[in-house]
Amino acid sequence: MRLDTVTAEIRPRSDWEAVDLGLAMVRRDFWRCISVWWLAVLVPTVLAGWWLWDAPALWLVLFWWWKPAGSRLVLYELSRRLFGEKPTMREALREIPRAWWRRFWYRFGWARLSPWLPVTLAVEDLEGLRGKAYRQRCGQVTRRGEGVVMWMYLLGDLAACWFGLALLMLVMMFVPEGQDGAWRTAVESWDPGNPMAIPGLIMRTVVGCVMVAMSLTDVFVIGAGFGIYLNNRTWIEGWDVELAFKRLAKRLGKVAVVLAVWGVLLMPGVGSAEPVGDDPAQVIREVKAHPDFKVHTVTEKVPVAKPKKPWKLPDWLKFSGLEWLGTVVVVCAAGLLLGGIVWLVWANRHALVLRGRGGGEARLAPAARVVMGMEVSPETLPEDVPAAVWELWRSGRRHEALGLLYRGAISRVIEVGRVGIQESDTEGDCVRRVEQAGEVAHPGYFRGLTGVWTALAYAGRSPADAEVEELCRRWPFSERRAE
Repeated sequence: MRLDTVTAEIRPRSDWEAVDLGLAMVRRDFWRCISVWWLAVLVPTVLAGWWLWDAPALWLVLFWWWKPAGSRLVLYELSRRLFGEKPTMREALREIPRAWWRRFWYRFGWARLSPWLPVTLAVEDLEGLRGKAYRQRCGQVTRRGEGVVMWMYLLGDLAACWFGLALLMLVMMFVPEGQDGAWRTAVESWDPGNPMAIPGLIMRTVVGCVMVAMSLTDVFVIGAGFGIYLNNRTWIEGWDVELAFKRLAKRLGKVAVVLAVWGVLLMPGVGSAEPVGDDPAQVIREVKAHPDFKVHTVTEKVPVAKPKKPWKLPDWLKFSGLEWLGTVVVVCAAGLLLGGIVWLVWANRHALVLRGRGGGEARLAPAARVVMGMEVSPETLPEDVPAAVWELWRSGRRHEALGLLYRGAISRVIEVGRVGIQESDTEGDCVRRVEQAGEVAHPGYFRGLTGVWTALAYAGRSPADAEVEELCRRWPFSERRAE
């Protein structure tokens, strides 16, 4: 896998931005994707239609069940085109049997109803993992954006139903007037007293429209899942950092070649040597015999200079420790300079990535789920945090009570105040981020709570009951942000 050949911009994205990346890849090669999708499902669909012509509902169910075969071909096409390859139609045809039979009982049985199929299918087909390794990898790539994947899976099925109805209306509109006798006969034969007994012509038309709609929506759902899969691997494996270093190494390599060429050209004596005679030893002897090379010896008396004593600080300065003060200052200055450079590189690491279209837009950092080893995701907290904290405090579980109050405050400032707290932040970092967010994150309350929490957690100083009760009473995060 060569990351320098990718045809998309590799950088960490938010979940919905990753979905947009997948949809853009499908739009770029839409006709190719829809063609290979139908190649994978056409033969089973035709055979099922011939066998179940009088049971179109069952025909539709089997078509839906067989959709992952088409999804595999779309995933095959997108993954190759992402790295600059353009598979031929013959290569796509050779891939069809593998799309049918690869892990048949698992993919078309146990895992067929999995809402994470758009992402786990990439782990199965592109990485080739099985068993325990497959389960662990699926847990990693679905940890970020699992909710978005489920939404895309659900919205894809709803969109297929809506789009199928739209296609049915379109077909009815374009039936030429005077040639719709069979359709009118079918509509008139539909018994209102038994609405489930739908005439065969109407049912087969509806099934055909829904099949076309399913193919169109499934192509985009698989593309969205592939985008989330790429984004998760970028976050986990640091693809953007690797690409940035590769580009930097390529630029530095060109500079090194230019410097080497200039060094050779400017080297004294290079290219100006004249050819010597046939006998180099004879030429050397003749040159050394020339009077200009006669050695003259001159003897002179040179007074011996007294060695200079190295300058030292006076004793009264040594007593105050100023002898090593300069060394300490230099070391500290070098450390501060190096730390500043590292901080600048880290704070502007996004600038190492060459951006394409839309590269200037702000990137949303994902909400932290664990901060300083504490779970801060909303689902791990009780609905009424102050009440739970006060109950724990009255029962004597003081450290656990203040820990819950502090975790709840971090979770609420992330959720309500949209504070970009990261998993690596300390208490001081959290306070600075909350203060930068403004009054929406209640910085005064958070600063006071942080002081009480750090005093208990690191100094062992337990606050008074009245102080904890006041913190619970003043809890400002009574309502959650509406999603």
